[in-house]
Amino acid sequence: MNYNQIGILLGICAIAFFGFTLKKVGNPYIKGLWKSGLLVFTIYAALLIFIEIRWQFISDYASKYDLNGNGFVDLNEYSDEAIAAMNKMTGSAKERNYAALTIAGFSSIIGFAYLLSDWAVIRLKNKE
Repeated sequence: MNYNQIGILLGICAIAFFGFTLKKVGNPYIKGLWKSGLLVFTIYAALLIFIEIRWQFISDYASKYDLNGNGFVDLNEYSDEAIAAMNKMTGSAKERNYAALTIAGFSSIIGFAYLLSDWAVIRLKNKE
């Protein structure tokens, strides 16, 4: 199990937690925090699922050039397309390794911006 799959499980569990407990929160500021957490983990899980699906397509495409099924592209199986597919697969592996961290930062920034805007709206409504 890799970091992306662990992140997907974490995201789904957090979505379930925030989703089920959102109605029990009465304070509007805490409710905004809950909605922000729900947004963060929804974006996080959705993007990691997209990356896993993309990786599966790339992996299947590259394995299409393994004609004898030994898990490697041997010298007799080399072609320009096979080399391009293998390069795409190895290049995507680096991106896949850091995806959980970069997506966590990206979704946290979006969630924090949502939280600040939600709190600003609550504060403006309370002033009126």
